Amino acid sequence: MSGIVSQTYRMVPVGDLESHPDNPHRGDVDVIARSIEKNGFYGTVLVQANRMRIIAGEHRWRGAKANGLEQVPALVIDVDDDTATRIMLADNRTAEFGGYDDQLLAELLSDLDDLDGTGWSDNDLNDLLADANSGIAIICDLPAVERTVEVDDGHGDQQERPRSRPRPRIDLDDEDLDDDGPDEDAPPPRPKAGLTADLLITLTAAEHDEVNALLGRVRARDGDSSTTEILLAALRAYTD
Repeated sequence: MSGIVSQTYRMVPVGDLESHPDNPHRGDVDVIARSIEKNGFYGTVLVQANRMRIIAGEHRWRGAKANGLEQVPALVIDVDDDTATRIMLADNRTAEFGGYDDQLLAELLSDLDDLDGTGWSDNDLNDLLADANSGIAIICDLPAVERTVEVDDGHGDQQERPRSRPRPRIDLDDEDLDDDGPDEDAPPPRPKAGLTADLLITLTAAEHDEVNALLGRVRARDGDSSTTEILLAALRAYTD
């Protein structure tokens, strides 16, 4: 089924609505309630007509009740239980696929007099600013699983040992590989003259925090050096 679902807008007493008994999503009602207190209740809750059961917006309904609202605006749709469940699951799940432009988010939060009612805290903003100033960008989050490599034990036998750090698995088609196979330890391609290249490294959460802390200490001591300058200086010192 595609197209616009038939829906009716109306104000509904909060006591006439019920939550979906199979809703697996757990929202933070306190945060939502503070937003409603600061900004008012906006938008609607989505309701299944024959049961007056909330399909989407349950935690906003709970936040409205916490603020003493007697009615909420609702979009009422006439769907069967199976369709209601699918809409509920899709509404919960599709929101998780979004992301943020952290730089733009930090700018928006910084421009506000306070963060009351935004769902964001001063600690959140401080973390965003720290990451922005570190020069380190999180490209993707991968589970930290142990990977192994084969090494020669000196007697002609191959043994497996853990890598010093897990690496993301990249699945390539046969035509993507040369005859000798991929060299995982090969350096990244050299950029052409006048151009730059991004160097991506894999960090655990603990390593990420430590790197940011060390970069901050270096900059506090030596001034506002770039991440590239600090990395080169560290590598030179390590190899001397």
